[in-house]
Amino acid sequence: MSKTTPMGRKVLVAALLASAGASLPQVALAQDADAMSASNTEIIVTAQRREEKAQDVPIVITALSPDGLRERGITNLQGLQSQVPSLTVEPNGQVSREAMAPSIRGQGVSFQGSPGVVVYMNEIPQPIGFTLSTQGGPGMFVDLQNVQVLSGAQGTLFGRNTTGGAILLSAARPTDQLEGSITGGFGNYNMTELEAVINVPVSDTLKVRVVGASRDRDGYTQDIQWNKDRDNTHWRYGRLGVQWDPTDTVSSYTMASYGYSKTNGTGVVPIAFNTNFLVGIAQRPTGYPAPNAYVGGVSAARNFCGAVNPDGTLFVGTPDCSYYTDLISDQEDRGVRKVAHGIDDFTKTESWSFSNSTDVDITEGLKLKNIISYAGVKMFYAGDQDGTVANMNNTGNTVLSRTAPKDHYNLFTEELQLQGEAFDKKLIYTVGGFYSKQKPGGKMQDFSTNVCAFKTDAGNYACTAFRELSMTNESKALFAQATVDLGLLTPALDKVRLTGGYRYTWDHISGSSVNYGAASGSILFDANGQMITSGNVKCSFDGVSVPIANVNNLVTATTGRGCRYEGNLKSSAPTWTIGLDYQPVDNLLLYAKVSRGYKAGGFNAYSVNSIYSQFGPEFVTDYELGFKSDFKVADRPVRFNVNGFNLDYDSIQRGLADYNPVTQSSGAKTLSQPKARIRGVEIDAMFKPVDILEIGGNYSYIDAKYKTFTYTAPAQTPALDCNSKSFAPDQYTTTPELSCIPLQYMAPHIFSVYGRLAIPTPESTGEISLFVNYAWTDARQQSGDSLPYFPGTTTVWDPGTVLGSYGRINASLDWKNALGSNLDVSVFGTNIANKTYAISNSGVYNSQGSQGQIFSEPRMYGVRLKYNFGK
Repeated sequence: MSKTTPMGRKVLVAALLASAGASLPQVALAQDADAMSASNTEIIVTAQRREEKAQDVPIVITALSPDGLRERGITNLQGLQSQVPSLTVEPNGQVSREAMAPSIRGQGVSFQGSPGVVVYMNEIPQPIGFTLSTQGGPGMFVDLQNVQVLSGAQGTLFGRNTTGGAILLSAARPTDQLEGSITGGFGNYNMTELEAVINVPVSDTLKVRVVGASRDRDGYTQDIQWNKDRDNTHWRYGRLGVQWDPTDTVSSYTMASYGYSKTNGTGVVPIAFNTNFLVGIAQRPTGYPAPNAYVGGVSAARNFCGAVNPDGTLFVGTPDCSYYTDLISDQEDRGVRKVAHGIDDFTKTESWSFSNSTDVDITEGLKLKNIISYAGVKMFYAGDQDGTVANMNNTGNTVLSRTAPKDHYNLFTEELQLQGEAFDKKLIYTVGGFYSKQKPGGKMQDFSTNVCAFKTDAGNYACTAFRELSMTNESKALFAQATVDLGLLTPALDKVRLTGGYRYTWDHISGSSVNYGAASGSILFDANGQMITSGNVKCSFDGVSVPIANVNNLVTATTGRGCRYEGNLKSSAPTWTIGLDYQPVDNLLLYAKVSRGYKAGGFNAYSVNSIYSQFGPEFVTDYELGFKSDFKVADRPVRFNVNGFNLDYDSIQRGLADYNPVTQSSGAKTLSQPKARIRGVEIDAMFKPVDILEIGGNYSYIDAKYKTFTYTAPAQTPALDCNSKSFAPDQYTTTPELSCIPLQYMAPHIFSVYGRLAIPTPESTGEISLFVNYAWTDARQQSGDSLPYFPGTTTVWDPGTVLGSYGRINASLDWKNALGSNLDVSVFGTNIANKTYAISNSGVYNSQGSQGQIFSEPRMYGVRLKYNFGK
């Protein structure tokens, strides 16, 4: 992926030539653009914070209507994977399947940082989880008006600065008709779903829309250790929308929602143990503290693979690692749909929101808009990241994690806009200000077990570490953007539009972390999993032993010091966009633009080396050139949109595993030093050869490489890098250089093709249509890591960091107004070929000695019945 292939160069050059205005032979430009969409109605988008046709906006947009979402089986963010050029949506090494982090053109989430692609509901950014990369909560895709995916830096008009793009969810608004629907669905794995919508026009000025939904499905991964099905679904969701138009010049929309989800967690599948690592860590040479485990108050030398004798002396001979290799052999015999976990995984999520958007028409062509919201998300979870009964990598505690949330945040946002137009709409502009503050909604606690050779009879409480963290993110911004038709200056430039936008953002991120484990001669948890409240503990940050009563004191205190440390980071930056677009004829738009994006830095609550306690902001400069066109071939409609881009990506936030051998603590670091170049092309096309058949799809090609990726490692934790020639100690360096690693979170080739056939039927029997979609995602790098110094380790790069390519077939058969009734019938199937592929890899083989993976959903199928009334 670091080199441009001949095919890639040809595709990119061809696209850029076309973008510059290369002619399309043997075609005539269509005059009826509305005939070009999938459902014969143009989707209205809000990519520039005002309603416009997607084809008129000089931005790369993928817009999906409710019918498009239903046909493709999209019920959550992950369903957008492969349906949008350059987009991936995956857990990215996290333990939960619910942590689906979107990334566009390789720009996505950074560990404990702001997302590179922000999810909005009704133009409002959603609350963000920090220990899991989540945005919003369950049920957000219920009863939507549309979904819009905007590619590229969106740092001028949208509330939260982003480097990669934005995903806009728009809830269906109340209408002026008494109407509604009830939908029931049934499918394999005992899938049941129910959705009810009722719309009531209370008066000419007041309209109400109420939505309720639920979905349940058994899990497709069986845990034989706990006799439970992992990867199940169980959520409930409710939404109330109120539209109030007290006068002709005032319009106000208020929405409240609540979502709840509770599952048996994710069926992580164990792939391998790094036995060389385990033996090496047990047999550390003089100068490295002997690692200890604590069982029932008895201290014993850690005895991985029998590498240490009971008296603490080193074992002479070949250590026996069969305990670990047998666990992997047993898993291979079971296959990826049956596991045996050491802890009882689970995930519980609650989310809620309240928002209001009010428009006031001041005069003709001038509108004041205010958007205010208050929302929250609360997540409890525990997961077995190594996937076995061994105590290698467990996130959460079987007992305590069910009452202690790991993410609990409330988000307040306020945005005021002034939108105007003048000179017969040849000048349009938006100016405004934005404020957001996300802060803890309560105490958050995190329990983890890392690289432990022992286990109590009652559960995994030996070697458990405890963490309590807090994070506050405050952002303020002022912005302005205007588009002017240069025909105002001279008729020769009519329909040539110049767009300029500028935003300045001030961010303040602060946080604290209390991070400790058991100290020598003591334990942290008893046999029931309850925390011991007396004795000494060891601070993970610097290895100092302190009384547990003092853990909440700052590490910088001169007396009574504890295990708490803080971070406080202020950053500010301008972002901007400038572009030209031109419509030589009605249904052809040519455009070019340059945009600057910025994403704030952050506080690292999982730091075990002080050098990594916080990280700086990242930036991107996005150069784009493209066209959007509707035309006809042999009098048949065609849509063809092409975009080429080149990104200068600077100070990239990259999360890597970390370890401090002095304190014997595992953690993570987020860097902000790498620089990269990303370029590619994106194509969207549709053709209707006959009235009853529509064929379409999209494609993206990306070529990317690091220009530089060097950082400073602590002296006690040198690392191997791209220049390492052997595993000798002198190959470890405190200035690792990692530019040989492919960039994360991007697939060189992503494409999706579909066909929609309207089956001829008598008008009185309803409308029958068949939709078939095939989507492909190339192999992609999930993560890359330098190898910290562990004597005996013989693997440089984590295995499994490149996730394999895959293709999926989805299909649906819809019968609207079946037999002339108000009943719609839909038969659907996803992953029809039942392909099995990895969607996430743990990425801790070298830092914590284990490798686990999360695999795709199997084939899903079912039927939905929807009864409409009032229409």
